[in-house]
Amino acid sequence: MIEILYLLLPLAFYSGWKAAKKNTIKQCITSNKLADDYVKGVNYLLSEKPDKALEVFINHPDVDEYTAETYLLLGNMFRNRGEVDRALRLHQNLMARSSLNKDQKSLVMFALGEDYLAAGMLDRAESVFQELQNSEPENVNACAPLRRIYEQTHEWEKAIEATHCSKRKKIPVTDQKLISHYYCEMAEQQMALGKLHRVEEYIAKANKNYKKSARVMVLQADLLQRKKNDEQAFQLYLQAIQQDSRLLAHLSTKIMKIALKIGKNEELEQLLLQLYRKDSSVLACLLKLSLSNASANISTDFLLNDLATKNLDIDSIIKSISILQQQERFCAEHEKLSLIQQALENYLQKKASFQCQNCGYQMQDYLWRCPACYQWDVVSHT
Repeated sequence: MIEILYLLLPLAFYSGWKAAKKNTIKQCITSNKLADDYVKGVNYLLSEKPDKALEVFINHPDVDEYTAETYLLLGNMFRNRGEVDRALRLHQNLMARSSLNKDQKSLVMFALGEDYLAAGMLDRAESVFQELQNSEPENVNACAPLRRIYEQTHEWEKAIEATHCSKRKKIPVTDQKLISHYYCEMAEQQMALGKLHRVEEYIAKANKNYKKSARVMVLQADLLQRKKNDEQAFQLYLQAIQQDSRLLAHLSTKIMKIALKIGKNEELEQLLLQLYRKDSSVLACLLKLSLSNASANISTDFLLNDLATKNLDIDSIIKSISILQQQERFCAEHEKLSLIQQALENYLQKKASFQCQNCGYQMQDYLWRCPACYQWDVVSHT
């Protein structure tokens, strides 16, 4: 609560200065009442009685430009601490004040929209931000929260409009990536419905907005596979994982199935060996492929060195043990290796397969957008 003290005590000094500046007894009494109320409110906050503090602040009739700013900051602080109900009460009360000027009302309206958004009241949040956007077309602050709302409701066309709402002549790369993702989401929806011609349209739009998108390559490959063009699909999958090796854990089963079907196991294995020199997370898939093919490309010394010197994931260690068990030199240790392997597999069963690198949220399936922090392209294999 110490931050509240720093936030609100200046008001006591301000009210004292205001009283000194004015000459009439009535004005001095009013200003002293302001100081008394805010000190009382601070005491309630420091005593962990926020509801009583709110009553003091909300019921005080006098709100000017200085106290309005403090009300706003206090409400935002409540929201950031997860006390959304209190933030709403404070901002709603402040919004009803007739003494606010136009700029202050805009700030309070934005804060109110953020409160509704934090509370999961998406319809109300959308209404507030749309009203703010309509009343002040030049104010682009409402664009980002509207985009976040439409992402959560999967209204991708509206999300694209919200990304464009700032009316900038040149769209930054970060927004180009977002728009590309939105078109990819619509392409996946149409793919599930079997409307392949619509899929092609959305893929083209996604590619136009961001030509370096690995996701677009994956969708193009998925579409080619639906059209029974496995050879081209395989090559596009390879291009996608070369561009973003994080996708390998997500695509490994699909790629290995196609490679087996068209006789490209050797090509895939060579590519994975090249990628592994740059990214150790590729090892699990490489070993999985080697085990399925009974390949001799992965040497025992190679595995022993990497087990000793590199920070490998659990899945890679388990598959490394499987390969070592096939070597004659480890026959005497077969039982011990099996026991270690079983222990690691038991541990892995309870562990999530993917994790957000931004917020740490864990999940079993690969997602392009983290459901916790709402960031795109931040999920990778654990």
